[in-house]
Amino acid sequence: MSSDGSRDELVASVLRAVRKESSQAALFSQAVAERVGLAGTDIECLEVLQEEGRATVGRLAELTGLTTGSATRMVDRLEQAGYVKRVADPADRRRVVVEPAAGLGAKFGSLHASIAKAQTDVIEHYDDDQLRLLIDFLDRSGEVARVETVKMRAPSEEADAGGSYAAPVGGVTSGRLIFLSGAPRMKVWGDATLTELYRAEFAGPVPRMRVRGGVVTVAYPHFGWFDWRAQFAGQTVVASAHWRKVAGEIALNARVPWSIELRGGISEWSADLRAVRLESFELRGGANKIDLFLPRPVGVVPIRVYGGISRVSIERPLGVAAGLEVRGGIAEAVVDGETHKGAGRLSIQTPGASASPDRYEIEVSGGASKLLIVAR
Repeated sequence: MSSDGSRDELVASVLRAVRKESSQAALFSQAVAERVGLAGTDIECLEVLQEEGRATVGRLAELTGLTTGSATRMVDRLEQAGYVKRVADPADRRRVVVEPAAGLGAKFGSLHASIAKAQTDVIEHYDDDQLRLLIDFLDRSGEVARVETVKMRAPSEEADAGGSYAAPVGGVTSGRLIFLSGAPRMKVWGDATLTELYRAEFAGPVPRMRVRGGVVTVAYPHFGWFDWRAQFAGQTVVASAHWRKVAGEIALNARVPWSIELRGGISEWSADLRAVRLESFELRGGANKIDLFLPRPVGVVPIRVYGGISRVSIERPLGVAAGLEVRGGIAEAVVDGETHKGAGRLSIQTPGASASPDRYEIEVSGGASKLLIVAR
């Protein structure tokens, strides 16, 4: 290195140029992703598959810098949208590989045609030796970037950073949202402007999410969510809550009908489903606080809550019929302004409910502290 610092200046200039080129390439990939309704990492995956032909999920994770779990979810999204397919490995039928769907190369080739021509014009300014030098540098630099990406995305022991998810609609005609292992504080709503099947944001521990055939599954780590004590029908229900900052928000595409299933218990759940065509709602494992804002039903829509609850509020549109069955005891139930206390079993039908083709059938089992059902 020369003493006048010119070497340092050259190295710094090269690093700046690399960062600038990388940023512009990322922006272009994002523009392509937005054009076809995908995420940036989805585009990276498709580019890898076009280069390699086929790859295992593990290999895709390695080449894109994702964890294996994230790569699996990415392939799930792309397969659902029809961009890739899982097939048996011709070299080992016991192993599954991912390959691009037919016609993918032509589709993305047209999106890259303009930039490919412009970059070819730039390349023509260099002789063969210079091009070999560029190839060597880019190969080495790309490997460094891959390794550093893996390091950056490695799990941290520090406080939970949260995360976000989304998936394309593809050919999905109905959706099903399933929480496999309970949920913390959660807000869910229907969004008629959403172009994706769903979009989710999480603070605290990030759950594992998968999408296949319109079924969106959410799996949190197993730990207690609740902290409440309820008295009803002469019995006491006690549960404990996870105290850490854990919360999530999920927007559902309101142009798709949805079923929602919650397993393993809920801490605080607020769901504004008034814009959604709801086909069913089911909770198993108990709950602390639930607020449901329901749409007008199409047909008989079941709302089932099992396992003991502290407080549940269900609001339906004015004029919508509903039937209620409570088994296992309830401290207080208020149905359209009428209060019922200390009942071991309760059965209520709003006027005309039995004859209405479009109604809610609400079932609560396992005991409840307070239940509020109103029409607005």
